[in-house]
Amino acid sequence: KLLENGFSIFVVDSFSNSSSKIIEKIQDYLKQKLPHAYNSFHFFVGDVRDFSLLNRVFNFSKQIGKNIEAVIHLAGLKSVNESINKPLLYWDNNLCGALVLLKAMKAHNCNTFVFSSSAAIYDQSDNEKITENTKINPINPYGQTKAAIEKLLKDIYSSDPDNWRIANLRYFNPLGAHPSGVIGE
Repeated sequence: KLLENGFSIFVVDSFSNSSSKIIEKIQDYLKQKLPHAYNSFHFFVGDVRDFSLLNRVFNFSKQIGKNIEAVIHLAGLKSVNESINKPLLYWDNNLCGALVLLKAMKAHNCNTFVFSSSAAIYDQSDNEKITENTKINPINPYGQTKAAIEKLLKDIYSSDPDNWRIANLRYFNPLGAHPSGVIGE
């Protein structure tokens, strides 16, 4: 949708939790359906915890005259069960990934951040409907990493509210596909 609306996209993915085939599908779709947007899609293989890679991405965007103005952070690991069995992996990937990304953003004066959080941060001790005002009390490492990142984001925003714009998306089970059906989930 962003490409359809004239935005340039810079994607970083390590493929630790995804497939490189999706990038090929996106590129094929762009060639066929949105040829004007094909050169606005830039892909980099690498880990969000790699500051030097993120620095190169930001610098590349400046070199081509498409300065990155906002980041949508979707790079977290997302399995509750796996997080219980591999908490170090989740804390390292999710929390450290967000820290490194935010440091790179700060270094490049990029202060708009959309974070893929989770409803797993909410207290689940009663059967009441969950609202944005429900107590935050995650019960697993996955939810704890998301809640910790939200605390970090609150601190960052509080330190400079005139410059930072931050949104936390706390969905339950995000699922969907591009209307074309070509790209998949």
